[in-house]
Amino acid sequence: MASEQKNSGTSTLKPRKATWTTDFHEIFVDLCLEQTLKGNKPGTHFTKEGWRNIEESFYKKAGLRYDKKQLKNHWDATKEQWKTWCKLISTNSMKWDPNTRKFGASEEDWANYIQANPEAAQFRFKELVFTDKLDTIFDGTVVCGETEPPTRRRRLSDGSTTSLLHTKEPRGAKPDSRTERLCEAVESRSIVTVQSSLGKLNYSIGECIDCLDGMEEVEQGSD
Repeated sequence: MASEQKNSGTSTLKPRKATWTTDFHEIFVDLCLEQTLKGNKPGTHFTKEGWRNIEESFYKKAGLRYDKKQLKNHWDATKEQWKTWCKLISTNSMKWDPNTRKFGASEEDWANYIQANPEAAQFRFKELVFTDKLDTIFDGTVVCGETEPPTRRRRLSDGSTTSLLHTKEPRGAKPDSRTERLCEAVESRSIVTVQSSLGKLNYSIGECIDCLDGMEEVEQGSD
């Protein structure tokens, strides 16, 4: 048993817990995008063949044998983070500006929004990246809230940290004590770690929202 645990990192044995560094997360996102473009995600989730391809390709590229359940859990976590971000930036009262990549909402607006949507606290001073790829992968799987006028999306520059959520802190953001406590509470219980990144986010709201309008609620579970 001891030898199995020692060798689990270098052998084909399944690790007890999946670890998602920046590199591993990017590999996963790229593989999901590849299978999506190949037509192996006809609905909101991948087919059996799609998951099998992701599992095998992830092992080849990352050297880690994650099973479908571990990959599916990461898929679900990534989708939830993307949904939270999409809803946040499409809420008119938060006054997200895709050109400056800053929110124009007041501290009171933020406090009220986070109180109603505590999962959004992780984005109070950070931005989700990989959005161009995630928009394609999750195209049409969620319904966001209020929407902004459509504008063109620009590609982003990916950062490099050790977290699932690759983020960049908006310039000049200063938390009040109430909001800061809410942010810390959400981040402490989240299944993914939120850290700042060296990357820059460049995209618009409109395309994300256009493809989300009118879609049904996210399907739970899939083969």
